[in-house]
Amino acid sequence: MELYHLRTFVAVAEEGNLSRAAERLHLSQPAVSAHVKSLEEELGVSLFTRTARGMDLTDSGTRLTCTAREALSCAQGIMEQARAMREGVRGDIVLTRNTDPQYLRLPRILAALSDEHPEALVHVDCRDSYEVARGLKDGAMHAGFAYGDFSSDPQLTALPLGMASVRVVGPAAWREKLETATVRDLAAMPWVWFNESCPFVALAEKLLAEEGGRPKTAAVINDEHTIRALVASGRGLSLLREDFARSELLGDELAVWPGGALGIPISLVALTRRLGEPEVKAAMQAASLAWGLAGPEAVGAVEGAARA
Repeated sequence: MELYHLRTFVAVAEEGNLSRAAERLHLSQPAVSAHVKSLEEELGVSLFTRTARGMDLTDSGTRLTCTAREALSCAQGIMEQARAMREGVRGDIVLTRNTDPQYLRLPRILAALSDEHPEALVHVDCRDSYEVARGLKDGAMHAGFAYGDFSSDPQLTALPLGMASVRVVGPAAWREKLETATVRDLAAMPWVWFNESCPFVALAEKLLAEEGGRPKTAAVINDEHTIRALVASGRGLSLLREDFARSELLGDELAVWPGGALGIPISLVALTRRLGEPEVKAAMQAASLAWGLAGPEAVGAVEGAARA
């Protein structure tokens, strides 16, 4: 029995589908099927029932899933313990950002990582908040910045950095009517909307709920700069982070509805089971320092909550 057999078994059990498990593990579907078959033959029990919907765990499979997770956790613990014996991180630290680097204090975070781990190479890519959870579960990064609440997913642990202030914005030409606009007025105007999975959807829908939910959509965009450009051009209203909407560097292109700010959490998110890895710890500690949190104590509190 190999660890990759157990890893495949757990992935299929969690996904309930061979093709999704294959995508998650970056393997072909025949390879995943072969791993499951080999493990079943070695254990002498049937782990799954193949159905039209996918793969359902048998009673034996359900009982063995917990043991398989424990075995993988122990193996991961050995790797983490060995890595912790080294001084600092010497490999790659992969992060992903969901918005502009200055707002996330990335320059300070990168400086802290460089000071504490001079032999580490930090990679930073960009993806939307709603893609961060999947990227973490796929192993594409050590940690990712994201808007939203992740408390409902036990596989993820978020280091809270603060609350982003979000405002309803419109074209500068609409400033006068926005000054006196009610929520009903906002709902009657066209909107530049968001990808269905974007956490800003819930903010907008909560604001407009009493007026029947979603208004007329002028466009669906998943990029803040494009949203700002379309709003400025007169396509409709939208939501933008307040500091971005009021940026003097971008000129007086937008009108901000005076009805009040909305709040959304901004966090650095990681897989709960990987919190002990040196790369993840380094990222969390650097973010804590850059955001003026309680340094290593903040990371310790996050790890403690995850264990609880």
